[in-house]
Amino acid sequence: MNAIDGAREPLDQLKAALDASGVVGTWTWSGSQDRCILDAGAACILAGDPGLAGTPIRLERAKACVHPDDRAALFHQFRALGRTGGLFVAEYRTLSPEGQVRTILDRGRIFRASDGAVTHGHGIILDVTEKACQDPVPAELQQPLELAASHAIACRGAIDRLDIAELRLIVDMLLLRLGQELCRSSTMGAGGLH
Repeated sequence: MNAIDGAREPLDQLKAALDASGVVGTWTWSGSQDRCILDAGAACILAGDPGLAGTPIRLERAKACVHPDDRAALFHQFRALGRTGGLFVAEYRTLSPEGQVRTILDRGRIFRASDGAVTHGHGIILDVTEKACQDPVPAELQQPLELAASHAIACRGAIDRLDIAELRLIVDMLLLRLGQELCRSSTMGAGGLH
C-alpha cells in the first residue's frame, strides 16, 4: 500500500464527518485583490451559483444570497475585519433563489503580514438551520472554544505555507471538531445577526 492509498481512508472519514457536521463549504479572501474564492458548496449556498467555485469574485457577489435583513450587518463586520484582521464569526441567514431560508455559521480569520498589512483570510461555512445539537455548551466553555478555534485557524494558515498534507488533515479534523462544539453553543442563542 502506498501513501496515497493509506491517506484515502482518513480523507473519506474526514469528508463524512464534515458532511455530518453541517459543513457546506469554505472560502478564502485576498486582501490585495479584495476578492473571495468559494468552493462549490459555499458558492452554491452563498452566491447561488456553484459554477462560481474557484473563481475570484467580489464580496458582494460571493454573498449574493445573504438574507436582505442580514446583509448590512454582515458586510459591515467583514469590511471592518478586512481593515484590521482578526477572528471572523457571524451567524446569518441565506435566501436561495428558490426561496429557501437557511441559517449559516461562518467562521474564519483575516490574517496580517509582519508589517501589519491585512493579507488574506480563510473560513468555513456551516449550515446550522437544523441546530441538531441538543446539549448546549456551558457558558464557561464558550470563550475557550472560540480561543481554541482562533488558534486552530491561525495554525491552518501557517500549515498552508508549509504545504504538508498530513498536517493539514490533522488541523482540519481539529477545526471540524471545534466547529461541532461551536454549533452546539449556537443552540443557546449566541449572538446571531437575525
